[in-house]
Amino acid sequence: MLFCAFAVAGAQQKPVVVVELFTSEGCSSCPPADKLLSSIISQQPAGVEVYGLSFHVDYWNYLGWKDPYAQKEFSERQRNYAFRLFSSVYTPQMVVNGRHRFVGSDREAWANALNEEKSANDVLILKASVMHRDRKKITIRTTDLGPSTILNLAIVEEYESQPVIRGENRGRTLGHHNVVKSFSSEKSKDKSIFSVTVPDDLGENARLIVYTQDPKSWKILQASQIML
Repeated sequence: MLFCAFAVAGAQQKPVVVVELFTSEGCSSCPPADKLLSSIISQQPAGVEVYGLSFHVDYWNYLGWKDPYAQKEFSERQRNYAFRLFSSVYTPQMVVNGRHRFVGSDREAWANALNEEKSANDVLILKASVMHRDRKKITIRTTDLGPSTILNLAIVEEYESQPVIRGENRGRTLGHHNVVKSFSSEKSKDKSIFSVTVPDDLGENARLIVYTQDPKSWKILQASQIML
C-alpha cells in the first residue's frame, strides 16, 4: 500500500517544538508531568507547532510495577541526553528541542523553554512522505539530510490508559498521550529512505513523528508529523 502524506513548510512557518518526556508508571512524581504533556499536545500553544512524545523508561520496573510501555532503549536515550546536557537521569524529565531539560511537571520551566524556542524559530518543518506501510514496517522518504544528521522515527499512540495495581501509583488509573510504541534512530549517511517497525499492538489513533538532530549536540533541527 502506498501513501503520499507530505509534511511541508509554508510561506510563513510557525516555530516548531519537539517535547520529549521521560516518564514511568512506577514513579509517583510522574502523573503530573504526564498531564502537562497531555495539555501541551491537546491545547497546542498559540503560534507554534508542538510535537510531543512520551518515552517510558524501564529503570523503575524493578520497584513494584513493570511499566508496559517501557523500553530499555528509551532509558538509554535519556542517558545520552544527560551526557550532552550535563544533567542527571531522573523521572519525570522533559527535554525541549534537544537543548532544554527540566523536571517534567515544571510548568514555569516549560513556559520559559517555549518562549525561547519561539524566539529562536530555527527548527524547520521536515518534508517527509510515507512510501510503504504493511503490518510489520513503515518506510518513509525524506528530503536530503546530509551525511551525518540523526533521523528519528517514532510511532506514537495518541492515548493509552490503564489501572496500576502495584508500586508507587497503586490504585490509580493513569493516562498518557503520544506514547512511543516503536522508535528508530540512525545517522542519515546521505540516505533518503528510512524504516521503523510497526508494533503488534498499535491502535487506530497512531501517528508517526519524524525529527532530525545534530549528531554532536542533539539539538533538534527539523520535525514533522504524519497521521497513520
